[in-house]
Amino acid sequence: MNLLRISSIVFLFSSSILLSQAALSYKNSSYTYVKSNLEFLASDELEGRETTSRGAKLASLFISEELEKYGVLPYGDSGTYFQNFDMIVSSFAPESNFAIYNGEKDSNNFLNGAEINYSARSLPSKEYSNKKYEIIFAGYGIFSEDDNYDSYENIDVQGKVVLVINGTPKVNDEEILSEEIVQKYNRSTSAKAELASSKGAVGLVVLPDSNIIKYWQFISRMSTSKSFKLEEEIEKTEIKSIPIVLLNEKSANELLLNEESTFDTLKELTDPKPEPFELTSKIKFNFDLLIENKVARNIIGLIKGNNKKLSDEYLTIGAHYDHVGMNNGQVYNGADDNGSGTVTVLEIARKIALEKQNDRPILFIFHTGEEKGLKGAKYLTNNSNFIDSAIVHINIDMVGRESEDSIYCIGASKISKELGHLVEEVNSTSSKFVLDYKFDDPDDPQRLYYRSDHIHYANKGIPIAFFYDYMQKDYHKSSDTTEKINYMKIVKMVEFIENLLIKISNMDHKLSVEKQSL
Repeated sequence: MNLLRISSIVFLFSSSILLSQAALSYKNSSYTYVKSNLEFLASDELEGRETTSRGAKLASLFISEELEKYGVLPYGDSGTYFQNFDMIVSSFAPESNFAIYNGEKDSNNFLNGAEINYSARSLPSKEYSNKKYEIIFAGYGIFSEDDNYDSYENIDVQGKVVLVINGTPKVNDEEILSEEIVQKYNRSTSAKAELASSKGAVGLVVLPDSNIIKYWQFISRMSTSKSFKLEEEIEKTEIKSIPIVLLNEKSANELLLNEESTFDTLKELTDPKPEPFELTSKIKFNFDLLIENKVARNIIGLIKGNNKKLSDEYLTIGAHYDHVGMNNGQVYNGADDNGSGTVTVLEIARKIALEKQNDRPILFIFHTGEEKGLKGAKYLTNNSNFIDSAIVHINIDMVGRESEDSIYCIGASKISKELGHLVEEVNSTSSKFVLDYKFDDPDDPQRLYYRSDHIHYANKGIPIAFFYDYMQKDYHKSSDTTEKINYMKIVKMVEFIENLLIKISNMDHKLSVEKQSL
């Protein structure tokens, strides 16, 4: 009897050791895959994986070869893994400049990327170049009917360039306009340019506030950046674009040198609705545009489900594989952003293909163009037949840095409260992350819910969950490299999200949807 009991204890102990070793081996296997995959994707050879670049093409070939190796089926164009689409890539020619005419003297020309910066967010029509214009100061350049605020009240800007202060008006450091208006006009200069254009203005010049001054080095680097547009966006928006120029302190001082209000005066302005005035100086936009047609590609792989009755209910999981490329010969490797998300999705695909436990089909999507305005996800959600059959989208964007035991979860309960509950349930029985919902706050000033690929799925009414590490130190810097990656955190994410997908895949119903994304 004692011998039997001892034997049973030994057997159970041995079994637990074997199970622990198997689990450890499994994690070690994932560790090896994610590390080797990331070391390639974030290597200098891929040149920062900028959309449509040679490096991005190499990355797409690598990802597709890995999917094929794992047994994941192609689900792109014509039996391939690729969903190709055209993009119009535009930039300002290097010699582009901004001329200021003070009185009758010759102009002071400021080179793009030095003391001024042409905004590539909305490339202007060439008709505005090489012409001398009058310029009028219009305060903050904002209109809000609800707030009874109109910077253009009683002024005529037809055929003139408008000079505005960056940002929104404040009193004692407190915003005075509604949150919606503040977000609209702080998000980018495009809203101010559209308003100015609607009033008949032919250009917008923006005076620097403390943020522009602080980040001028970064802003000036953007002078060589390219604008990436889908063909549909060109048709809808580009015709109306006017030039947008950001000034730094030097060019702002030059422009306002002999005016009734100097730049130093306007910097100290406390009036939330400053009086407009016409400048004695004139300006000229001198620019040329370089325009190319290029092909970008998303990557799509499919793992079929075990239950044929559920074959038209797709789970989708995605990560953007593009990054920001190179600058002055320096590679921006993008190890965390978003090499970490890319290898996470790859490893989940490998494991699910190996285990074959999913009842519903799962699509593994690697978006391009996220760094260019979520272009790949926008194209995919508007041009893929399966979108109408998608029941969930999980977005993995930056998950390899910060605390190993925590991750930000964004939007999981916004469209489907059931998805939010499942995220909590699965996490509690797998990786046990501390899930931080800070960015679900509707007053989140960074509006992160709207700033990654999942938003285009959410706009189609598809429940989403977005996982993110909020790494800031090396964000969009050449220092975002592989030696700073916490690979065990990625392995934990793989375990967590794989279990979440299998849970959703094998439910006896589709996720409930309470409300649509706004």
